[in-house]
Amino acid sequence: MRENTYGRAKRVDFIGRALDRSEIRSVLDIGCGTGAELTIPLAEHRADTTFVAVDEDSKSIEAGRNAVDLPNLTFGLSGDLDLSRRFDAAIASEVLEHVESPEQFLAFLNDRLVTGGWLVLTTPNGYGPFEMTQIIETALWSLGVLSGLRRAKRALTGKGAGPAADDTLALSPHINFFSRRDVERLLANAGFSVETYSPRTFLCGFGFDHLLKGERTVAWNAKVADRLPSGFASDFMFVARKVGAPGKALAYRRGAYARWRGALNRQRMGL
Repeated sequence: MRENTYGRAKRVDFIGRALDRSEIRSVLDIGCGTGAELTIPLAEHRADTTFVAVDEDSKSIEAGRNAVDLPNLTFGLSGDLDLSRRFDAAIASEVLEHVESPEQFLAFLNDRLVTGGWLVLTTPNGYGPFEMTQIIETALWSLGVLSGLRRAKRALTGKGAGPAADDTLALSPHINFFSRRDVERLLANAGFSVETYSPRTFLCGFGFDHLLKGERTVAWNAKVADRLPSGFASDFMFVARKVGAPGKALAYRRGAYARWRGALNRQRMGL
């Protein structure tokens, strides 16, 4: 798998190493999308591990089912998940920023795991470079600048903006914006102990995706994130172990910034 500005190869490697434990034989991937960028590559390289991949978007699930036929990988809708089943590990990659109640979502994952089970969680840095570029992109969209540039590009080249990412077919805006400390507090309250943390990349998103194209530049972008303070990362990755039951439910409260950003994202997606 080739690396990109979003650290897709780094993410697969990080999660793959997290699953390289002898006790992990069953994995729940929740919010899997089409599985193209993560679930399928993981299942292809771990034939002795059973993967159950679920998502709320039926089109994404159908795309995943049609993409591969692996005996150790099952795709299904979230609502059809057998709630009596417990897994050795769970993956929630780029999901927490979308859910209405992050604390309830993590408590739900705690209940899906065996005692001592593992959770692998990735989520954008809500105050990192990627989310900052999203503000700029949204502002240009609201002013009509982006649509004008795309029309000009089509007129000059006969091409549009290029194919959309195939990791999901759903429209689901970011409504939560976390710092690293926010995520660690949520995990602790949900009965998890963080064992490993890693950033993904430094720069990605609007503008940077076109500037950082070379193989060396992309590799540098992933490596430099490891040397910078976590606040400079565009995305966080965690491996946490279930150490107990969730604590007293503390409702996650979105501040004014998160409410404003969430409203902008919904508006842009027409939701």
